[in-house]
Amino acid sequence: MNFFSSVVLAILALGFAQVSFAQEDFEDLRILYMDGDYEKLIKKAERYTDKEDTRKSADPYLYLSKAYYEISKLEEYHEDYRPDKAFRDALKWAKKYRRKDAEGALYAQNDLYFRELKESALREAAGQMAEEKYSRARRYYDAISDFDPEDPGAWLMLAYCQMKERNVRESELSYTEAGKVMHASDLSKLNSVERRLLLEGVLNYSDYLVSEGKKDSARATLNLAAVALEGDNEFDMAVRELN
Repeated sequence: MNFFSSVVLAILALGFAQVSFAQEDFEDLRILYMDGDYEKLIKKAERYTDKEDTRKSADPYLYLSKAYYEISKLEEYHEDYRPDKAFRDALKWAKKYRRKDAEGALYAQNDLYFRELKESALREAAGQMAEEKYSRARRYYDAISDFDPEDPGAWLMLAYCQMKERNVRESELSYTEAGKVMHASDLSKLNSVERRLLLEGVLNYSDYLVSEGKKDSARATLNLAAVALEGDNEFDMAVRELN
């Protein structure tokens, strides 16, 4: 075997080893999650987030979010973990996860988890909104917009809460981001949870625009959301009232 052939084989072997490592990467975390051993999963995943060679990987942060979310739901853990605190930790780690997965590759693979997490966050936010506790509700919408920056309803509701808190500058920035997402996204592909959030967001925003004497902008907002919301009774009524 000549020198060139040896070098090629060495490169191929190294590449194969790297692929094999990638395939097995964080398999221990997956097994712990599947086994429901959430406390051990938290300890192991946290160690990965502290290690230099794995701290930039998104997987450990995602597993931490999943572990805390399951703990928040299971009564057997509630003596040692307050459910509300565990749920907030699930959101915290979901936000940190997305910073490591800017393109959302793992998000797409874990769509069902994030849909459930989002739905739980919206239930918490709804309770705070009903009591007009906008600063507390804002935290949930802020979390959703962090771990799913392509959710237009989350940006709209975040902006609405910021406006209610009289944080005008931040509200304007969030409304601007909501507009960018709405124009860039195929709203017809939103799932049922995202559609409900978008409905709440556009109705609140259009009401605000009308109160500011900006009916044309309110119509434009509703028209933009029509592809996702047309046929909903509340949405159709809002459209009729503006026309």
